[in-house]
Amino acid sequence: VMFQISRTRIFFTLASADSPERYDKEQTGLNHIAFGLATLEELQEVEAQLNAAGIRHSGISKDRYGHKDYIWMDDPAGMRVEFYVRSAE
Repeated sequence: VMFQISRTRIFFTLASADSPERYDKEQTGLNHIAFGLATLEELQEVEAQLNAAGIRHSGISKDRYGHKDYIWMDDPAGMRVEFYVRSAE
């Protein structure tokens, strides 16, 4: 599955064999990955693409720490992927 936001492309692929362990974001290592978007409209497009693909997600809400609009989903292995609206620079 490929998603495109502006000039950024993100690819997700299912492996042919099951992994022996599920990813646990609370263990040592990468907790999640986040991509900054320029506008709320871009974030709404991400939500529309997730909806069209039937992928469960959080829905757009405000981050309690940075107070920015964001949405997240978990990839097939359980890795959290987040998209958020960057602050104006």
